[in-house]
Amino acid sequence: MTGDDRFEYNLRAIRELLLAAYSAEELRALVAYDEQLGPLRHEFSPSDAIIDMAGKTIDYCLRFLLMDYFLSLVEQERPAQYARFEGRLR
Repeated sequence: MTGDDRFEYNLRAIRELLLAAYSAEELRALVAYDEQLGPLRHEFSPSDAIIDMAGKTIDYCLRFLLMDYFLSLVEQERPAQYARFEGRLR
């Protein structure tokens, strides 16, 4: 992708999706067991709330150009929640 990827996504909607679809432990597990996202687990602290983890996940995915990949994982894991937000994610 070219330019600043933050402008291709509705970051507020992505954060809302993560807060609706995952608990802190569920998001931690999703990241920990994924090869591409695994390094992100080192950015989470044990005391992070889901809102903190959502922000760190979004930042990481933007930094490493993984947002499309991450959103496809969320769509596979939480299709009902993803469908609720799909029209607002970009």
